[in-house]
Amino acid sequence: MKIGSTVANALSGVSSAAKTRNVASHNVANFLTEDFRPLRSHQIERRGGGSEVLTERAERPEPVDLAAEFVRSDVASIQAKASLRLIDAELELTGELVDILA
Repeated sequence: MKIGSTVANALSGVSSAAKTRNVASHNVANFLTEDFRPLRSHQIERRGGGSEVLTERAERPEPVDLAAEFVRSDVASIQAKASLRLIDAELELTGELVDILA
């Protein structure tokens, strides 16, 4: 069974959100580490739809903005919930269509 593009795009949103949260968590967990070079995540649109997150490490040690990391993590949680809701709605509509055609 082929996954519909809506579901595939929403799954990429869930994956992007998880990666963004992981980066924020890593930075918060290590912010007191001497000479820590935090990670940065950048969400980009994929050519065929959906998104992905690119991650890079800071070139040199720098302080971590804890407030920004917590906000980034919260926004990623909201993105994941929205993407999961989209999957739920798509599967519900597909089920209703199957019921109509049956």
